[in-house]
Amino acid sequence: MTSGKFFNKGVMTKDTPHVGYVVRETDDKIVVFGEKDTRYDIPKSNVSFVSRNVLVDLPVKELVVYKTPRDAPLPTDKEVIGPDAEPMDLATYEGKYPKSLFNKGVRTEDEDHVGHIMMETDDKIVVYGHHDYRFDVPKSRIIAVGRNVILDMKYNDVFKYKVDRNAPLPTGDPVEKIAEYH
Repeated sequence: MTSGKFFNKGVMTKDTPHVGYVVRETDDKIVVFGEKDTRYDIPKSNVSFVSRNVLVDLPVKELVVYKTPRDAPLPTDKEVIGPDAEPMDLATYEGKYPKSLFNKGVRTEDEDHVGHIMMETDDKIVVYGHHDYRFDVPKSRIIAVGRNVILDMKYNDVFKYKVDRNAPLPTGDPVEKIAEYH
């Protein structure tokens, strides 16, 4: 995972001032969460400018080829740097650290999709979800972990854990540091 210059930046196209926000960056693409559960996995080769916002050098109607289901697993780089700072294959990393919740989908007990885990601490998970929402949910609310993490609440109850997406992380670090935790 690159710590990257794209994470958490607004995304615009040639003809649209706001498409969404970058929630993940890999070596070759950015993942953008937009309004109404849209998600785009856009190759970096289509990005022409990055400053305060990311400019995708396409008209918005051409983004449809990069549309991805919002609850699909988030992409990762081929190599991941593990805690021992040695590069290793992603499958090896996941085998060595199977208890990690990073990148898992999050659902409520009524089966509603909340988002994906972007970071975890000893007692919380940071979830990026629909409509640019961020939720800092206590791990004590997790009732099951499998392909997804299931929370012991209804979808509407998750909003009591909603925080500003630019708020400092539970560790006290600025939100831009989230890319360094995975």
